[in-house]
Amino acid sequence: MAHALRNAAAGGALPEEYTVRYGSAFVNEYPRMDSSGQRSDGGPSNPNHPLGCFPTLFPYGCGGFETERPKVLPYKTHAQWAMQYADKRFRKNLLFPFQVFRVCQKREVCRSAVLQMKKSAFAQHRNLIATLTPKDLLKASEEETRKVRFSNPTVRVLRQQLSAVRTRIQGTDESRASLRSKIWSTNLTYIQCTQHMDHH
Repeated sequence: MAHALRNAAAGGALPEEYTVRYGSAFVNEYPRMDSSGQRSDGGPSNPNHPLGCFPTLFPYGCGGFETERPKVLPYKTHAQWAMQYADKRFRKNLLFPFQVFRVCQKREVCRSAVLQMKKSAFAQHRNLIATLTPKDLLKASEEETRKVRFSNPTVRVLRQQLSAVRTRIQGTDESRASLRSKIWSTNLTYIQCTQHMDHH
C-alpha cells in the first residue's frame, strides 16, 4: 500500500514508461495476526496480500484469504473456492490465478523441501556437525547472501554433503521426473496386458 501511495504521489514527475515504481520491500504473503494472536486483515498499513493486490476483486476490503473467520480456512482451499466462484471474476482476472498458484507453490516448497545426507557421510562427519551452533549457521547465511566462501570449515563440509529433495512440489523438475516414471510404468503395464489378451 505504501508503495502504491508513493507512486500516486509522484504525479507526472516520472517518465511515462516508469509510472509504476517497484519497491524494494517484499510483500508479506502470510496471515496477519493482531496483538491477541487472532487472524486479521492487517489494516491499511499492512493489508492482507490479496486484499492489497486486487482491490477490484475485493471491493469492500473484506473476504481476503486467511483473515478473521469463525473457522480457519486454509489458503489452498480458499484459492480453489475462488477459482470456482460462480461469476468467474477470480478466474478471469489476468494476474490472480498466477499470484495464488505462486503462493501455494512457495508454501509447498517450504513444507516439502528436505535436506538429506547420505548415512555414510553423516557417520564420517558426525563429530563436526555436533560442534555447529546457531551462530555458525547465521554467519553462514550472511556469507551465502554476500556470495562469499563459507569461513567455517564444518559448514563447508556440511554444504558439500547436503542435497535438496523437492519431488512433492508441483511444477519442479523433480516432480516431473517422478511423474514421467509413473507414466512409463503405467504404459508398460497396459502393453503387457494387451499382449496377454491377444495370446488367448
